Amino acid sequence: MNDQETVADRELRRAWAAANAADAAADARDTSPRGPADRDETAWVAPGWATGLALFLIPVAMIFGGLSPMATDSCGPDHCSAALEHALAGIIGCLYATLFGTPALLLTSWALPRRMRFSTARRIVAWCALLPPVIVILMVFALPEG
Repeated sequence: MNDQETVADRELRRAWAAANAADAAADARDTSPRGPADRDETAWVAPGWATGLALFLIPVAMIFGGLSPMATDSCGPDHCSAALEHALAGIIGCLYATLFGTPALLLTSWALPRRMRFSTARRIVAWCALLPPVIVILMVFALPEG
């Protein structure tokens, strides 16, 4: 009976190996790491730094952007140059991007899976979240003459 069990075990193993040969070949071609080796231990660095900088940059951008329409005080609302009006419209657009886009991008950078293959995307999204407030600050300091 022991011989029959051994023969039956061998036949079952051969049948299982034949049925799973395609999966084994696909797994051999797949070079992406799996499991704990694929985990990114520094996944918090880029979103953490971006969040910390955003906590400083967003209030500064809101204050400067909110005060930027005061640039029209010297020329009056009807006699300002077109360049100044376009710059102020751009600042307002970037303020909306700061209010809605920056938090969405920061949440996305925190929500991405903590895997190595997402590390580049996580860094790009985190640092792109800082672009709207930085652009607002730069545009305020580069306002044209009224």
